[in-house]
Amino acid sequence: MDSMQILRTGWILIAFYTVQVVCVQEFLEKPQNMSVVKGQTAVMKCSVQNRAGLVQWARDGLMLGYDRKIPGYSRYSMIGNNDQEYHLQIIDVSLDDDADLSCQVSPAMNNPPLVAMGHLTVLVPPNMPEIVDHANGSSIEVRYTDPVLQLTCIATNGRPAAVIKWYRMGEEQTSKVEYSVEPIPNDKRQNARSVITISPRYPDDNGVIYTCEARNEALIGGPLQVKVKLSVLYPPATPVITGYRLNEIVRTNDTMQLTCTSEGGNPLAQVVWFKNNEEIDFSYTQANNKAVNYLTFTAQPSDNNAEYRCEATNVVTPQPLVAKIKLIVHFAPKKVTISGDKLAKAGEVVTLSCQSSNSNPAAAITWFAKGRQLAETTSRVEDSPDGGYITYSEVTVTMTHQDNNIIYSCQATNEQLGQTVAATATLSVLYPPDSPQITGYTEGESIRAGDLKRMTCSAVGGNPLATLKWFKGDAEIPAESPGPPVGNIATSEIAIVTKADDNGAIYKCTATNDATAVPLEAVKRLTVHFPPPSVDITTDPTHPKAGHKLTLTCVSASSNPGAVITWINNNRRIQGIDKGMTPAEYGGKSTTNILEFVPTSEHHQAVYGCRATNLLLSETVNDAITLDVLYKPEFNDTISPSSIEIVEGTSKTVTFTVSANPPTVNYTLTKFTESADASSLTLENGLLQIASITRAATGSYGIISENLEGTTMFNFSIAVLFPATVEPPEKVEADVGAKAELKCKATASPMTANMIKWTREGFDMTRTRESYQDGVGILVIEELAKGDSGKFTCVADNGVGSAATAEVELLVRFSPEIDKNLANAKAASVPGLTGRLSCKAEGSPQVSFKWKKDGSEIAATGEKYEIQEKVTDGVKYENILLIKDVSDEDYGVYVCIVSNNKGNDSYEIVFDGTDKPDPPYNIRFVNATHDSITIAWDPGFDGGLVQAYTVRYKPVSGSHGYVQIDVIPPSSTLFTVRGLELGTEYEFTVKAFNTLGHSEYQPAGIKVVTSNVKPAADETSVMTSGSEDTPVIIILVVCVVGIFLLALNIGLILFFVRRRKKRLENGSDTTSHTNTIELYGPSKETALYPMTPSDESRSYGTYDKNMEDFSDDYKSYEHEGDRQLGEDSESCQNQVRKSSWKDNCCLSPVEEDVKTVFLPPPEYSSTTYSHNKLDSPTFEHRTFHPDSKQAYLDDLEESERKSPWRYEDSSRGSRRYKGTFDNNYADDHIRENGVAGTAYDVRTASHDMARQKSVADMSDRLASRPSSRGGYKTPPPPPVRSSSKGAVDIPPLPSRNYAIEEASPRYVPPPGSLSSFRNNVNVVPNPSYNGPSMRAVSPHNQGSVDDMRGHLV
Repeated sequence: MDSMQILRTGWILIAFYTVQVVCVQEFLEKPQNMSVVKGQTAVMKCSVQNRAGLVQWARDGLMLGYDRKIPGYSRYSMIGNNDQEYHLQIIDVSLDDDADLSCQVSPAMNNPPLVAMGHLTVLVPPNMPEIVDHANGSSIEVRYTDPVLQLTCIATNGRPAAVIKWYRMGEEQTSKVEYSVEPIPNDKRQNARSVITISPRYPDDNGVIYTCEARNEALIGGPLQVKVKLSVLYPPATPVITGYRLNEIVRTNDTMQLTCTSEGGNPLAQVVWFKNNEEIDFSYTQANNKAVNYLTFTAQPSDNNAEYRCEATNVVTPQPLVAKIKLIVHFAPKKVTISGDKLAKAGEVVTLSCQSSNSNPAAAITWFAKGRQLAETTSRVEDSPDGGYITYSEVTVTMTHQDNNIIYSCQATNEQLGQTVAATATLSVLYPPDSPQITGYTEGESIRAGDLKRMTCSAVGGNPLATLKWFKGDAEIPAESPGPPVGNIATSEIAIVTKADDNGAIYKCTATNDATAVPLEAVKRLTVHFPPPSVDITTDPTHPKAGHKLTLTCVSASSNPGAVITWINNNRRIQGIDKGMTPAEYGGKSTTNILEFVPTSEHHQAVYGCRATNLLLSETVNDAITLDVLYKPEFNDTISPSSIEIVEGTSKTVTFTVSANPPTVNYTLTKFTESADASSLTLENGLLQIASITRAATGSYGIISENLEGTTMFNFSIAVLFPATVEPPEKVEADVGAKAELKCKATASPMTANMIKWTREGFDMTRTRESYQDGVGILVIEELAKGDSGKFTCVADNGVGSAATAEVELLVRFSPEIDKNLANAKAASVPGLTGRLSCKAEGSPQVSFKWKKDGSEIAATGEKYEIQEKVTDGVKYENILLIKDVSDEDYGVYVCIVSNNKGNDSYEIVFDGTDKPDPPYNIRFVNATHDSITIAWDPGFDGGLVQAYTVRYKPVSGSHGYVQIDVIPPSSTLFTVRGLELGTEYEFTVKAFNTLGHSEYQPAGIKVVTSNVKPAADETSVMTSGSEDTPVIIILVVCVVGIFLLALNIGLILFFVRRRKKRLENGSDTTSHTNTIELYGPSKETALYPMTPSDESRSYGTYDKNMEDFSDDYKSYEHEGDRQLGEDSESCQNQVRKSSWKDNCCLSPVEEDVKTVFLPPPEYSSTTYSHNKLDSPTFEHRTFHPDSKQAYLDDLEESERKSPWRYEDSSRGSRRYKGTFDNNYADDHIRENGVAGTAYDVRTASHDMARQKSVADMSDRLASRPSSRGGYKTPPPPPVRSSSKGAVDIPPLPSRNYAIEEASPRYVPPPGSLSSFRNNVNVVPNPSYNGPSMRAVSPHNQGSVDDMRGHLV
């Protein structure tokens, strides 16, 4: 080390130690005591200068750590802007943070430790203060008699304790206030309490508000306050009554309003009215420091001297405060009442009494008779309990014959009020009536029971009139309300609904009055016919038994005349034995009849009825008895089976219940087949429970049923069905070319015919013969081949359960043969690994393998060689020789030798080191499409390594070079080449390769041609997607949409077919306006001819369809064959002029659904029309054939009309035909009768013609837009009118619109006129039209308007 380095080192040491001495750590800012409110953030500061040690904080001596984040204390952290500041920050301060906090610096580098402490005081605001037992804002009630009131205010959980102050109406109260603080155990907070004592005075303290206020340092928003209000209770003033003066006189019906007022009081008084100590009104009001109750009433007599009292009370009145008054009410009597006898005999003395109702003052009573006041009267006055006074007066009268019906009057007068009331009484002299008489019934007259009978009793004279009463025997019966007497005759009537007990009954009428000493009487005895009310049936014996005689006795109740008895069973009448009649109650007769027979079990619960008939009245009464016949058990053959078939292992319940009476039956199961196992059978209450039955239960059984009446047995058998089982078959061996017979034996129940079948997958079973007998199935195979070895399956199935199967192995014996495939002729391996040589052979019986090398047999010792062998199908063998730890000496030729007792075979396998593969061979064609070819090949030797393949191809023609494609997956020997040309021949070959190289291409390639047909689906896929595979989701969507559209089309077709059928079914022979299409009727669209008053104006639907639509509808109009009309043209033409269209002879009446069509003449266009839109033939001039008999109309003036249109006669035959277009139609002239013109052929429709369309069909479609093809506009479709039974189709029109000048022949004259029929060759009559006949022009339609009905354009 040189001197400069030593010097440099020294200066560094000096500087270091200088720093150690000068830079001493110390506090720049020490923690200070501080206070913080709970929930706020506290920051206690600590700053250290020249810090050498580590800084941490301690809480009450607990170290918090040096990490500024202070782990474990989520609210604690050390904060600072530089390395000197270590302030302790506590967020959301709680009481737990109230502690001594010290900032500590550890010693370091000769610096002593530093410690500084500060105390953190946590302030807590108190809870809201409470005045004990009083809610904030409440009112405290205190009686004016209470000496003191203490209020206690507490403020809890404060730190420091809250300071409490009291205020009276905002003025602080310091006297009589006691304050105290109470610590809270185990808590740093405190509770504060303050008690104030008050001496309430009225009215100074009433309504005064006292406030309790609590505060401490933690309260930020100001002190907390609660308030209460004093309510000093005191009594009200004595009530005052106004509205009545002392001794004031009130009259009845005057309206009184009394007011009771009580002032003052806290609370205000309750004011209540009482009348004679009974509360009558509590409806007071309180307002303006007083309580008032208004009592309004109408003065009544009961108010006289009544005391009305008003009481005022509140919570502090010991007794009600009272004010009261007593009323004086004057009132007159309301009535007087006269009492005493009004009837008396001459010479008797009668006293009449008169009493007035209450009156104030008392009323004076005066008597009057015969127009004068009576003087000899007596009177007295008494107090009334209802108020006022009652006056009584009497007068005495001696009766004479001259005093009869004298009127006496009594008058009561209130002299103070001047009001009078009166009453009268009539005195009469008594004498008796005449004897009564009864009318309405003559004794001996017969009355039907249930009939209504009225009888009237009358008595003449008497004073008073007689009182009449009715009696039945000695019992009084009520009469109907008597009507007013007629003169001096009293009457009474009774209405009797006669009953049986009225027969012989005596009805009596009595007449009495006050003058009769004994009642006067009249009597009637009734005769009543009545039916028996009931019958009574008894049995002998009481409990009938099957097989024993039974007697039924029926006795009718009383009947007048006697009843006749009939027996009824199952709605059949049965004749019993009549035992005569005996007397019965109510004077009737009782009839007895018996029925005897021997019952059987079928009579149990049988109903036997007894009917008693009163022949005179034609009324009957019925009753019935249900027999309870005792009989021994009887089995029901329809329910209880005589034989039971059940599948083995299953369970079943069979009903063997019996009918018996008594119904308690004991059942016993017995078996007749001793070997049968009945352990699975349980019989309980007639139900045979079969549980998991076995085949051992098959046999004959019996069930014995017994009750108190006897015993019955029922025999049945059980057949247990079980599926077939097959015995293990024996293996069959045979030589090639011989015959083999395979057997299979099965057991089952039932043993069905041809129960056993034979199968073998992939085997031609037509080479076999099957037979079956007694559960044994035999399969015979003729001329066995070596490939016939294998397992045949025997299937036994009797229809019960699952079929049973068994495999029978067939071994065809033949000499072994080795598979000498080229791929097996070589083997290879890398030195040091294990070589693998495979030898495959077929043979039977068992084949043995040997391996040789260089003439020596190889022994598989396990050290060098190991032999593995596997056998397939019993005849295919693979023997593998494994050569371990291959060396050069192991390479060479190995010989595989196979042998069995039929012969032997050998094959040489060359074992060598790994090398490139041999070329594949046997290239072959598999499949071809329009753009792909699939080929396959056999692999050559792989060189001992994994090999892959390359396919090479090119078009046979052309100059294209080869295209090479590696096969994926690499080991596949089947490959599809895609992206080829349509209908092109390609040449294919294949080579193999591995890691050591590749083989040559197989020189014997193949040539294959792709398909020359491209599917339509592929054309679409080429335009829409370039991928080879269509996503599955697209296929699913297309399928779903296609199915939906197909279903929709089917639904629409069914809908239209049904609607058309319904329309046809609803048709009639009369043309219906609702299904007729009238295209040329007047409307705003087609008003060609104005309507006149003589024309009918109807609205019809129209059909707007252009020519494109027509051409789509009609695909073929060519027909074969001519039809002849039944009439010649001349006769038809004459008939047309003379008859209506309905009777037109030109059309066959066989076809009812015909319409007339107007076709455009050829002059409408220079171009022809075809149903093929792209190819319309040209019109040519033709000549009409003179021998035609098919002219429809006469007067064909235009002799040279040309048209390619052909008409079928839709009225002929049972089929409908359409008008067709014939491009080769030849025109001829009509030579008959000298008439020239154009005629139309009638062709026979072929069976392949297009579907006919009715007008109803076409009217259902929407209108189409006019076509614009070919530069022509489409005219409207030909209008038609059809009968109500259907329509034929409309032939299409030329595809163009017509100019006005061109259209003139079509529209002039208007259709329907005579001239239009004579001159227009395009008119076909409608034989089904049943409207008005063809007629001349109406005088109202002169000019251009013509009749259009019945003919269509």
